[in-house]
Amino acid sequence: MADETEVIVVGSGAGGGMMAHTLTTSGVNVLLLEAGRRYEPESDAAMFQLPKEAPLRGEGTPDKNDGYFDANIGGFEMPGQPYTYENEQFRWWRSRQLGGRTHHFGRQTPRYGPEDFKVQTMTGREVDWPFSYDDIEPFYDRVETIMGIFGPNADEAVYNSPLPPNHIRQKPPAPRASEMIFQKALKKMGIKTMAHPTAILTSPLNGRQACFYATNCIRGCSIGAAFDSVTAYIKPAEQTGNLNIITHAVAYEILTDESGEKATGVRYIDTQSGEKKEVFAKVVVLAPGAMESSRILLNSKSASAPNGLANSSGMVGKYISDTLFTSLWIHIPELDYAPAHNEDGVSQPHVYAPWWLHGDAKEKDGADFSSGYKIEVDPYRGGRFGPPSPNATFRIMLHGQKGLYGKKLKDHMRRYYGSLLGIRTLGGMSVNENCYLSIDPDVKDKWGVPVPRFHWQWSDEDYRRGEHMNKTLHELAKNMGANVIFDAFDKSREAGKIMEIAGEVNHEIGGCRMGDDPTTSVLNEFSQTWDVDNLYIADGAPFVTHVEKNPTLTIMAMSMRAADNIIERLKGNDL
Repeated sequence: MADETEVIVVGSGAGGGMMAHTLTTSGVNVLLLEAGRRYEPESDAAMFQLPKEAPLRGEGTPDKNDGYFDANIGGFEMPGQPYTYENEQFRWWRSRQLGGRTHHFGRQTPRYGPEDFKVQTMTGREVDWPFSYDDIEPFYDRVETIMGIFGPNADEAVYNSPLPPNHIRQKPPAPRASEMIFQKALKKMGIKTMAHPTAILTSPLNGRQACFYATNCIRGCSIGAAFDSVTAYIKPAEQTGNLNIITHAVAYEILTDESGEKATGVRYIDTQSGEKKEVFAKVVVLAPGAMESSRILLNSKSASAPNGLANSSGMVGKYISDTLFTSLWIHIPELDYAPAHNEDGVSQPHVYAPWWLHGDAKEKDGADFSSGYKIEVDPYRGGRFGPPSPNATFRIMLHGQKGLYGKKLKDHMRRYYGSLLGIRTLGGMSVNENCYLSIDPDVKDKWGVPVPRFHWQWSDEDYRRGEHMNKTLHELAKNMGANVIFDAFDKSREAGKIMEIAGEVNHEIGGCRMGDDPTTSVLNEFSQTWDVDNLYIADGAPFVTHVEKNPTLTIMAMSMRAADNIIERLKGNDL
C-alpha cells in the first residue's frame, strides 16, 4: 500500500462501500472511516441460531436496541447520540458497524426511471435532476453486475421501471400463493406487475452462495446470498491492498486550507478512547448517510465558511424527504387451512406493482399529486414466509379472541397461519422547503459535537397522496376477497392526513441536493461540491426528488459515477 492516502471515504454503507470498491480496484489508495465496529457477516449474523441459543434471547442491548436478530447495530435511539426535532416528529435511523445500513435494508433494488429524474418537466412541480436516466444507466448496469440482483427480464418492464439487458439479472423466484391472489386482483384494477428487483442471489456469484431461505434476511446473512456492503464491496476492496480501514471513528468536521476551497482531511472521534484525531488526503468523500453528511458540513465552520462548509447557497440541510407509507392487515378466507408448505426463498416481496395515472385519468380519479406509488405484499407481516412473529402475526391472529387454549387454539392457528397478510403502499414524497435539518444551538452529543435538529412538515399534496394510497389498499383487499382486520391509520390520524411518522421507513434522503446552479444546489451532477473542489458526497444527500422506488441502488450508481470522476481527475493530476 502506498504511504500517502489519496482519498478519505467517510462511511462504509451503500455509497461508501461502492466508492471504496470502485476506487481501490482502479488502483487508488483509500482510507475508510467507519463510526462503528468491524462486522463480519459470516460470524456475526444470527441466521442459524434459535432464540434459545441466542444471547439475551433476542432482547435489545444498548448498542442493538432493535434486538439480537436484527443485523443492525444501532437504531432510532443511541445512548449519548441524541437528535432533536421541531414541528412534526422525525425518527432518525442509524447504523454503527462496517457495512452500515446495508445489513438492515430490505434489498429492494428497482431503478429510478426516466421520469423520476425529470419530475419538474413531467409535472411542473419540484425540480429536475442535473442528469438523465441515459446518463446513469451504464452505472446501474455495472452496479447490478457486482451486487447480484434477481428480477424480471427486460421485456417485462412496467411503466417508468427500466430494466437491464437480460444477462445482468438472475432468475426471480415465483410469486407466493398470496401474491398470486394479489396479482389477480391488481390485474382486475388495471395495474400491471412484474417480478420485484431484489439484491439476493438465486444463483452463486463471486464465491457467494445462492439463497436457500434459512431465515428472515433481517437477521443477517452468513452465506453472502443477501447483499451487504462488507461482502460485495469492502472485502474485495481490501484484497487489492489499497484499502485501510479505521473503525470506531465518528467523523465530525472537514478540514480545509486557508481559502476554504480545498478539503485537506477529516477530524474524527476515536469512540474507544474519546480522543479527537485528524487524517489527511487529496480528496474527501462523505458517505455516512444523508442526514449525517449535512450535519458534518454544517458543523464544519470557519472564517471562510461561517454557515458551514460547501454552503454558500444556504442549501445544506434543506429539502430532506422520506417515503410515504400506509398498510393494512387483511384476512384471505381462500387461504384458510392452507396445507403446510414452504413459501420458498427470500423474505422480500416477489411482485412489484407501481401505481401511475396521468393527465385526464389522474384528475378523474381525484389524484391531485405528482409521481406515483408502489403496492406490495408486506414480507414481514403474515403469510407463510417463516415462523409467525410473536409481536405482530400472533397478535393479529388472536385479534378479538378470548379464552382460546388447547385444541381450539391449535385449530385457530392452523386456520389463520398463512391466510393473514400485510399489504402496503410506499410512495414518493413531495419535497418541500419546510423539511430540513439545522444544528441544535443547545444540545450536543457525548463527545461535545452539536446534534442535528429536524424540522418537518408534510405537504397537503403528501396528505392527498397518502389518502389515495390507503384507498387503493382497501380496494385491493376487496378485489382479493379479503377482510380488513386492522388499518393503522383508521384512528391514529385525522381524516385526510394518513401518514407514517417521518423517518420510520428509513428512506430519508436529500440535504445536499445536486443541480446545475451553484446558487440553488450544493453539488454538481458528479456529486462534487460547488464550493470545495475536492469534496464529494456519495450517500443519499445529493437526491433531488423522492419517488416511489427504494433509493439504495441509485445511491450506489451515483457513487460509482462520482468515483469514476475522481479517478479521471486523479489520473489527470486535477486533484
